[in-house]
Amino acid sequence: MIGFVGMLLATAGQVLFRYVLRIPVPWTEELARILFTQSMFLAIALAIREKNHIIIDFLFKKLSLRSQAIGRIVFDIAILLLLFLLANGTILMAQITWNSYMIALSWVRTAYLYIGEFIAVIFMIFYFLLEILENIKILKTKSQQNVKGRLL
Repeated sequence: MIGFVGMLLATAGQVLFRYVLRIPVPWTEELARILFTQSMFLAIALAIREKNHIIIDFLFKKLSLRSQAIGRIVFDIAILLLLFLLANGTILMAQITWNSYMIALSWVRTAYLYIGEFIAVIFMIFYFLLEILENIKILKTKSQQNVKGRLL
């Protein structure tokens, strides 16, 4: 939310300075772009935590609860593999761009952008791991219910 408000203020400031006061301020556009990308990565992590990310599950809903849990675990593992690749890429890019700085915000290292993305990806990985654990619990409770049903 802070990033979004900062982006809004930077953009409003840019409009005010450029069109009302006729004083171009070169760093506001770059700041707004940085805040936008960082906000989006963190918003994706938040959407994963709240389970508000896009899911196409019309086929899953036709399966049993056990099959749904297995399917979700498989898909979550596939997503985790992609997130690990993304995390690795952000680390590599942070290392490569450590000595370069943003053009208009000359005190901001380009690597800081990748570090922010890395932090958001770590949150995403954490939330998917929690989701996998939830589905494993569903599998365990279902298998325990089946065992209890057989014993009676």
